[in-house]
Amino acid sequence: MEKKITTLLNIGDNIEIEVDKGNSFLNMKSNVVKVISDRMIAVSTPIHNGKIYPISIGSNINIVFSKDSKGIFYFIGEVMERKKEDNIRFLIVKKNSDIRHFQRRDFYRLNILLNIDIHVIENGEYVKTIPSISKDVSGGGIRIITKEKLEKHTTVKCSMILDGELIEPIGEIIRCNPVPESILKYDIGISFTAIDESTRSKIISFVFKNQRKIIKKGLI
Repeated sequence: MEKKITTLLNIGDNIEIEVDKGNSFLNMKSNVVKVISDRMIAVSTPIHNGKIYPISIGSNINIVFSKDSKGIFYFIGEVMERKKEDNIRFLIVKKNSDIRHFQRRDFYRLNILLNIDIHVIENGEYVKTIPSISKDVSGGGIRIITKEKLEKHTTVKCSMILDGELIEPIGEIIRCNPVPESILKYDIGISFTAIDESTRSKIISFVFKNQRKIIKKGLI
């Protein structure tokens, strides 16, 4: 059954407008101004670097949004009009593709190197911070390498910067394996155990955006 805009989006919902820049995607925040029909939607004109970002009539853009625990949705849209009413600038976008749905289990673990601070928690208190480097990240957990061993079932807070924003999910060590002949001696898997849906959606969106870049380059 075809997914419909009218059943998935409401006025005020946060979305991302994704513009293909050739070698990369430009993602900008927007929101739903009006749901016109199953194939037509009005969205606020995105702001980039403090200025209104000009999107020409006839341009194809991707509309990306998340729905709580259901995962990420996106569709290809065409800008039909640029309008201004009551000092609000917005775009009229026509849906030109099916709405595609990525559930959490559909997301692969994104191989990416990030600086991660691991804050060890014991009896509800932070006892030390261990610097680490990520090997991969997903909406459900993260894999890191570090100099220090961490015991299985240890509770940690993972501090990382994704798209310029600090993200700090709580997780549990599920494995810690030695890495022979390496400065970073331990390969550690962490499963997120205390994470709100907003934070998880931000991680999934980060993975999704970078996955799209890799697909565009033909690497997967």
